[in-house]
Amino acid sequence: MAAARPAPTTTVTTTKELTPVHIPPPGPTPRAEYEDRQYRLRSAMAVNHLDLLVCYGDAWRTANTRYFTDFRPVDGINGIEQAVLLFPLAGDPQLFVADGCLDAAQETTPFPVHLLSELPGISTAKAGVWTKGRVGFAGSGQVPAPVRATLEAALDGCRVTDTDVLARTKAVKSDWEVSQLRHAAALTDVAIARLEEIVASGERCTERDLAREADMAMIGAGADGVAFLSMVQSGPRSSFSLALPSGRTIAPGDLVLTDIGARYGNYVADGGRGFTVGEVSEAVLDVVDASVCAVEAGLAYARPGVTASALNHEIQGVLVDRGYAEYSIEARGRGTGHGTGMDPEEEYPWIGPTNDDVLEPGMVFTLKATINKPGVGGLRTERLVHLTEDGASPLDQFPMRNHW
Repeated sequence: MAAARPAPTTTVTTTKELTPVHIPPPGPTPRAEYEDRQYRLRSAMAVNHLDLLVCYGDAWRTANTRYFTDFRPVDGINGIEQAVLLFPLAGDPQLFVADGCLDAAQETTPFPVHLLSELPGISTAKAGVWTKGRVGFAGSGQVPAPVRATLEAALDGCRVTDTDVLARTKAVKSDWEVSQLRHAAALTDVAIARLEEIVASGERCTERDLAREADMAMIGAGADGVAFLSMVQSGPRSSFSLALPSGRTIAPGDLVLTDIGARYGNYVADGGRGFTVGEVSEAVLDVVDASVCAVEAGLAYARPGVTASALNHEIQGVLVDRGYAEYSIEARGRGTGHGTGMDPEEEYPWIGPTNDDVLEPGMVFTLKATINKPGVGGLRTERLVHLTEDGASPLDQFPMRNHW
């Protein structure tokens, strides 16, 4: 038997003052967590008169099914990447996975597990856990059309409607979930600190080099992987809003955009920092300052009881007032934050101009401001925050203004 992995102890090494962090290996999800999730979801289903909730998840967007079991589908095609959970108002949930994944799913799932190939034969009578009635569908935006058609045919006689009850349930995190997200954020800080170490040393490196070093730093410090493909964009490429790293060499005078996140157990972080390399122009410094000021405005404004659209207005307003209306995807109305938990981007809360949902204590979301100005450069400043009764409490620590 392999020896147990010791709990890694990691200190964020940077010229800034940061709190040392200790990242223990993740443990299993406590049973009380699962019980509370099921209780809260059933309460929401009752209010919305739902007899059954169909939850679809896959290898890339795992939360809809992984919220109730530690099982995660594997990356692939022909169904191995898919999972379907039937969650009744009363009785045991039932998980459906691909052939080849059954054993692993049964190992981590405290309720019945079946093969996806059995879905066409499912009927309300065979399932025996709900009555014919109203069925909600969670994850409709990502489910393949053939899978949805199979489910609707199997549920013939039921009224199937899209619903956000699961998304809203996931949006409010427990104290235990916040502790997992805090670890993921600390591991992301480790990655950014490693980038500072390399860049400040003057070592010659490419965007791909830095992305690779960031990934290795997170995993070496205890991460279970990356939340998404790490983004590093430098010089003229930093004026692209979203791009994967290239072989371009980092050079003095560059503005560098990074968007990086660690996966810790079932939870992930999403963080963005920009940094300058050596002497830079006043125009570059203004881009950095405007992005940071926009996020600072959001951090100061966020609190329970305000609407997501009002919070978005605070961040968007700074970007517009500073003259970056045409150079910022957030200033153009894309939204200035999103929920984060088991997936890097979750449905709620969306911090956007048309969302009048009221923010609640326990929500975890990002606040971000991206500027991409051709001829100058760009960056994304993005913080992961936990909303408490007192306001927004950042889960990450790394400074927002970075001139290396």
